[in-house]
Order: sequence, then C-alpha cells, then structure tokens
Amino acid sequence: MITLPITTPWNYCSPHLFRYLESKFVDEFFSDGSLRLSSFGQFRKHADEERLDIKEGKTMFVSRTHANGGQTIEAFADHGMNAYVLCTTMKFDKTGQANFATDSYIRIGHSTNFGIEVSRQIPGLVAGFEGPCLYQEKRIIEQDLGWVDPEWLRGPSTNPTPSGTRLEEFPLSRMGHLPFFLKEGSFAHQVEYRFVWIVNYEPREHLDVKAPNARLHCQSPNGLTR
Repeated sequence: MITLPITTPWNYCSPHLFRYLESKFVDEFFSDGSLRLSSFGQFRKHADEERLDIKEGKTMFVSRTHANGGQTIEAFADHGMNAYVLCTTMKFDKTGQANFATDSYIRIGHSTNFGIEVSRQIPGLVAGFEGPCLYQEKRIIEQDLGWVDPEWLRGPSTNPTPSGTRLEEFPLSRMGHLPFFLKEGSFAHQVEYRFVWIVNYEPREHLDVKAPNARLHCQSPNGLTR
C-alpha cells in the first residue's frame, strides 16, 4: 500500500495478482526466482484462444477537433515491438485457470516492488509500466489535440535518425502508455493486469530471467491465499 502525504492521508491499495502457471514453473520461481517474460510478438502466435491476440500492440489513433472549422487526423500505430511483458489477472477462479491449461499460480502481493525487482534483471531496460488493461470494443484512442497545421505534419521527422514525416511519429508521441494496455472487449473476462518493460533493442519472443528478490512479494498457492 502506498500512502501519500496530502491534506488527509490517501492510501493506494495495490491489487493482489495471480500469474497462472504449471506447478513446475511455480516451483522454479520459488526456488531461485526463475521467470519467463513474453513479448507482443509472441502474443500474436499463441495456439490457444485465451492467449492468442493477433491485434496486440496495434492501435488506431484519432484526433478530432472543432477548432478552425474542424479537423480529423487518423493514424495506425504499432506498439510494444521493443518490450517484454508479463500478464497476470486480478481475479482468481478455477475456470480462468483451466482456460489457460495450468494447475498452479504465483500470487503477487505488491505489484510495484515485484515489477522493480524483475526490472533489475532485464538488460537494456529503458522504462517500465504496470497497470490494469482497458477493454474496448475497438482498439481506438481518440483525443482532441486542437487544430494541427497539415504542412507541419508533412515536415521531416524530429527523430534523431529521421525515417519519415512527423505524421508517422505524431500519434506515437500522443498516445503515451495506453496502447500497451488496450485490449478488445472479448478478452474482458481475463481481468488482466500487466507489466511492461521497454528495452533499447528488438526483443526475442521471450526472456528468461532470475529475480530471486521478486519472491519476497509473492506467495505460493495455499488454502488461505485465494
């Protein structure tokens, strides 16, 4: 729980999370902190429907305004091509566990401390995020950014290594972290809470790490921890 010193104490009660796994992988985690992180690319290749999401990381951005007579800018963007991910759920139930074909789980009691300990084992780490997924009918992020000069959008990219126009980088710079957590409503039953670690290289399909201190913020299955 995080306490903030404002006018009156404000308490943040972090959710308890469940990472469904086969029992042998749960045993390995509690033995030496072994943990496998996935990637957005891997999400698009899973064989089962619960894990398969061919649109993961793909987002449509819409800027719509009435200023200067009105303007609409639409763009598609890919996110997560430089990230590792760990998915958990905020709801434990036997049906959900069965849907993932697992027989055990790791219960994470303090998500932020857990995420930080795992971060220390990831090479080339740039930034990290955690939070619950946002479920929508379509993967669209809409904002009113005011009127934007079309000539400015057609100008060269401001990226240190220009590869196109500002129009290509414009949506990416405005969407922030949201695309990492945006999922279609058909997955809402998973009540997903995920960790995202941004790295400075193209990730492999998965990364195996050992984060023994992450175990301090977790519990193994027992009759009292559901």
